[in-house]
Amino acid sequence: MAQAERECMRVVMFPWLAHGHINPYLELAKRLVAASPDDHHLDVVVHLVSTPANLAPLAHHQTDRIKLVELHLPALPGLPPALHTTKGLPAHLMPALKRACDLAAPRFGALLDQLCPDIVVYDFLQPWAPLEAAARGVPAVHFNTFSAAAKAFVVHCLKNERTPSAFPFESISLGGAEEDAKYTARLISRDDGTAMIPERDRLPLSLERSSGFVAIKTCADIERKYVDYLSQLVGKEVVPTGPLLVDSGGSEAKRDGGRITRWLDGKEPGSVVFVSFGSEYFMSDRQMAQMARGLELSRVPYLWVVRFPNAEDDARGAARSMPRGFKPARGLVVEGWAPQWRILSHRSCGAFLTHCGWSSVLESMAAGVPMVALPLHIDQPLNANLAVELGAAAARVKQERFGEFKAEDVARAVRSAVNGRERVAARRRARELREVMARNNGDDRQIATLLQRMARLCGKGQAVPN
Repeated sequence: MAQAERECMRVVMFPWLAHGHINPYLELAKRLVAASPDDHHLDVVVHLVSTPANLAPLAHHQTDRIKLVELHLPALPGLPPALHTTKGLPAHLMPALKRACDLAAPRFGALLDQLCPDIVVYDFLQPWAPLEAAARGVPAVHFNTFSAAAKAFVVHCLKNERTPSAFPFESISLGGAEEDAKYTARLISRDDGTAMIPERDRLPLSLERSSGFVAIKTCADIERKYVDYLSQLVGKEVVPTGPLLVDSGGSEAKRDGGRITRWLDGKEPGSVVFVSFGSEYFMSDRQMAQMARGLELSRVPYLWVVRFPNAEDDARGAARSMPRGFKPARGLVVEGWAPQWRILSHRSCGAFLTHCGWSSVLESMAAGVPMVALPLHIDQPLNANLAVELGAAAARVKQERFGEFKAEDVARAVRSAVNGRERVAARRRARELREVMARNNGDDRQIATLLQRMARLCGKGQAVPN
C-alpha cells in the first residue's frame, strides 16, 4: 500500500474587529490545528488576520501553526490606529470603523496574494471578503459567532420584510410578526449615511457568498431546531462547531493578583451574583445609577464588572464614572477586565446577571450557573428568550424597553435567583446543562466534521489510493 504524504491546508481567518468575535475564531483555529486527523493526512496552518490594535494582546497565542497577520486600515478622520478595534470604542465611531474596514478590502486582497491560502473563513460584517477570495480562485466559508436562534430570527425577518410573518418558534419571538419586524428594522437601520455596504445587506450577502456551507458556534443538543431552520432559510448545510469554550488554565489569576479570588473565597457557596454586560457595551449614567442602587437593594453579595469608553474619544468629552456617592457596601466593583470563566466556576457564584451575549450564555451554562437575564440590544433579547426556553435563566429583569430598567426590578430578579424558592430547581437544571455543554465542548467529532467539509472544498486531505 502506498504511503500517503501529509498535505498542508492553509487557512486565512478574518473575524470582525471585536474581541467577542476574534476569541471564537482563535479558539476555532486552535481546535482545527489540534484536530488535523491522521486519516486525512492533513496539517492545518491558520493565519488570523486583524488590526495591530487587536493582535497586540494576542501575541502569546502565536505558534508555528497559528500565525497573526496585521491588516492596516486606511486612516479616517477621528479614527486613529489605536481605535481600529471595538474595544473601548465610543458608539458614535462604530460607523467609521466599519467604513475603514470596508475600505481595506484591497489590502486584504493583497494579503491573500502573499499568504496563498487554500480557504478563507470570514465574518458577516465583511461580505466583501469572499469576493476577494473568489477573485483568486479560493473558496470562502462564513463562520457565525451568534446563536442559531438569533441568526435564524434575523434571516427570517429579512426574507419576510415586505410582508412580515411570525417567527415559527414562539419562545424566541419578541411578540409576534409586527414586533419581530420592528426589532429587525431597528437592527439594520443603524447606518449614518457613510456606509459602503448597507447594514441590512451584510448578513444576507455573507450567507449567500459562503461556499457550500455555513459554520456556526453552537451545538445541536441545545439548538438543533434552530440550526435546521437556518439551514432551510439559507439553502445550505449549517455545521455546528460546538461551544468553543476557552480554557485559560491558571493564566487569568496573574492579571488581577488574585484579588477577585480572595474576595470570592470569603463568601458562602452559591451566595454571590456575578454582574457583567460584556466587553463592548457601555452603560449610560442612568443605567449605571439604577444598577448600582438595585444591587445594593438586593442585599445579595455582588461582583460587578464595569467598563467605560476611552475618555478622550467619548462623544460627551468626559469619562463616564460610577454614580456620585456610590459606595459598594455588599459588593466588589472591578473596572475593565475580570476573569469571567474563573468567576463563574467559583463555588461562591450562585447567579450571573448578564446581557445575554452568546458567549456569556454559553459560559454560564458550561459553568452550571443560572442566569439573571437583562438583554440590552442586538441579538441579546433573542438569546435571553433562548435561555428561558432552555431553563438556563432563573430570572429576568423587567424592562419597559430594552435598556430601560429600574433598581427595584434589578433587586427583585437578583433576590429571586440567589435566594428565592425557585433557586433549587434552577440550579438543578443548570447542572444538567453543564453536563450537556461539557459533552459537546469535548466532542472532537464536530470539529472533525467541519475540517472534512473545509478540506473537501479546497481538495485537500484526500486519501491516497491503495
